[in-house]
Amino acid sequence: MIYVVTKNIELFEPEKYKIIGVDESLSLLKPLRIVGVDTETSGLSCHKDKLLSLQLGCFDFQVVIDCLTTDITLYENYLESDRLFLFHNAKFDLQWLYKYHIVPRNVYDLFLAEKLMWLGYPTVLSPEVWDKIQCPRYDYVPADPSKKSSKAKYVLYMNLKKLGEMYLGIELDKSIRGQIIYKGLTEDVIVYAANDVKYLEKIRELQLKQLEKQGLLTAMEYENKAILPIAYMCYCGIKMDKDKWQKKMEHDQSILNSIKSEMDKWLIEHEPDSKYIKIDRQGNLFSGFNTEPQVTLNWNSPKQVIPLFKKYGVDTTALDKEDDEDKDSIGAKVLGPQKDKCSLIPLYIRYKEMKKLCSTYGANVLKQIDKDTGRLYTNFNSLGTDTARISSGGKDKSAKVEYVNMLNMPADAKTRACFIAESGNKWISADYSGQESFIMADVADDKEMIRELTYGEKDLHTLTAKIVFPEIPKDMPAKEVKKQYHKLRSEAKGYEFAFNYAGNDNTIMRNFGLTAKRAKEIYDNYMRGFNGLKRYIEFRKKDWFSKGYIDLNPKVGYRAYIYDWNYLRKLQVKFKEPGFWDYYREMKTNAPKCDTVQMVKEFFKRKSDSDRQSVNYPIQHTGALCYKVSMINFFEYLRRNDLLFKVLITVTPYDEINCEAPEEIAEDIAKVLYDIMVKAGAYFVHRVKLDVDVSRHKLCIGDFEFNGEKIMVKGDVIASMGEDVLVNIRTNQSYKIKDLPKSYREYLDDNGPLPTYWVH
Repeated sequence: MIYVVTKNIELFEPEKYKIIGVDESLSLLKPLRIVGVDTETSGLSCHKDKLLSLQLGCFDFQVVIDCLTTDITLYENYLESDRLFLFHNAKFDLQWLYKYHIVPRNVYDLFLAEKLMWLGYPTVLSPEVWDKIQCPRYDYVPADPSKKSSKAKYVLYMNLKKLGEMYLGIELDKSIRGQIIYKGLTEDVIVYAANDVKYLEKIRELQLKQLEKQGLLTAMEYENKAILPIAYMCYCGIKMDKDKWQKKMEHDQSILNSIKSEMDKWLIEHEPDSKYIKIDRQGNLFSGFNTEPQVTLNWNSPKQVIPLFKKYGVDTTALDKEDDEDKDSIGAKVLGPQKDKCSLIPLYIRYKEMKKLCSTYGANVLKQIDKDTGRLYTNFNSLGTDTARISSGGKDKSAKVEYVNMLNMPADAKTRACFIAESGNKWISADYSGQESFIMADVADDKEMIRELTYGEKDLHTLTAKIVFPEIPKDMPAKEVKKQYHKLRSEAKGYEFAFNYAGNDNTIMRNFGLTAKRAKEIYDNYMRGFNGLKRYIEFRKKDWFSKGYIDLNPKVGYRAYIYDWNYLRKLQVKFKEPGFWDYYREMKTNAPKCDTVQMVKEFFKRKSDSDRQSVNYPIQHTGALCYKVSMINFFEYLRRNDLLFKVLITVTPYDEINCEAPEEIAEDIAKVLYDIMVKAGAYFVHRVKLDVDVSRHKLCIGDFEFNGEKIMVKGDVIASMGEDVLVNIRTNQSYKIKDLPKSYREYLDDNGPLPTYWVH
């Protein structure tokens, strides 16, 4: 039965439902302990679009509330009760409830449950890959003949329509969905809306059985709790200084133009007689003669740039993952290891980086700043990666929206300066100090790493340099290593990251242009120095291949599945057949493109990829759990103390928790956030202590002017600048870059511009 709460009685002549009042609807809903929830809206933005209807109910009956004529705050007590509320894609619906300051306590998200159960599986598969794994969960989507680039594919759908088909064998009619915006709340829309809550409980019951079977019930509890603060973060957005952003765009464009000029100069110098250079020797009556060489090559056209690099012996071959074929590429991963072949490569890589920066984080950001609030709203996904980390950005094709990816945003001072707090609020920024290194030491149970991070100077990069390069004295302080062996330490950082992600001597030989002998020497030194890490890597490689998934966190139960595990196991059995490798060697010589050779190549590539993931994923995942639990506990603290919508958990640029709070309580909020994050870190990381940097807490020196910007300085990092700088700041409240001591200039050169400052 469908009930409708509306004051527009004359608008409808109901046949399929009954019109009732608010009190009657609450009486109907009161006995339910598990309640389905959904919304229909006039658009995607809760800040500028309208909430058309709110649906509540179960299989037996559904209540559709006309939000254009009914005050939904009348349902606040009901929605904030201890009942369990079921959503499909709760993040969207919760933001609309937050608009009315309604905050449910207990939620279950059917969409997140599906994501969790299929973590590790690609959203889209090519027909060739699908043929190998034969997974019935994917739906075939043929190529669109009207689009030239369209290809046939298999898609892993998780929408409500798909869940209805898969779990209940019913087909939910979704054809009206795209019409709601201009139709409004019609009779057809009401029936459609009611169906979106009707089947949620039945689907959940079947999902729970599957979650239990996969050992994911505890992980699902975490995700259901985490979606509340993540939705709140999306709702809050982040305040932007448009003028500063405009200046930043102009600055970035000037850098891009400068790099292009350098590339043009290189081309004129090295290819003066090529087809890419034009000289106007004829002139005209108005402008006269301009005999300066002009570059005609389009640096944004791979078709034009690839032949140029090939001419200088650069290998542009790369595997296209979608087609599983070798194709030309001039991406950084292909060009970077070959920078010694052509002096143009570093310039070109830098140009591509700046080009992407200007296009992705330029005018696109300005377009998405809300005109009324001055805030930037974007999208965050709780299970956005295979490691269960949140992701940012994405597209909504139906609404023609491309959300800003905040997590990939540059962390330079000019970018940071564009994020501000509302008038009367203070900005609070918190992140874990050196999180990945500490988690690596803990997860691997490496005694050397733990000793350095607990009792040493807490500098794994310097320790790595000492282990890898015997010429560095073992007892030399990190500060002196940075000065005397700066280059070696920088090299060691690169090796460290490669080995920690399950790379080997071949990895650094390719990536750093080393001889096989030297690469093996460095690798052996590293693994002898970090024996615990070596054991961890060996265990992880065996573990995933025996299980078919990467055990992200045994304590909580998260796992990332290897989607083609069964296929890889079949290949391994085939490799054990008598005479296989003799046949392979023969075919590799005589027919290198044959199926057998390609099959072996594919196997070892996929196994190598999964080996690296098995080592790295648990580290990233542990960081994700620390972050999510901190968000959960901080959100609950704000709720308990009636601080929601007063303290805003803002959209996070970079891997941090950011919020803004009224000035009078900012210091207290910073302390609470610090304590919450330290406790979350201690729960998941046991052998070392994860500390937290908070830009308005005990680690903060204070506010002052620096190069014309109001900034805050983190005290633990300020110490590395030297006491003279610290005294100057306290005394004069300003300090110019040119006045910095040489030691700090070296620090800047090593770590990038102004890494110690949070501009606000």
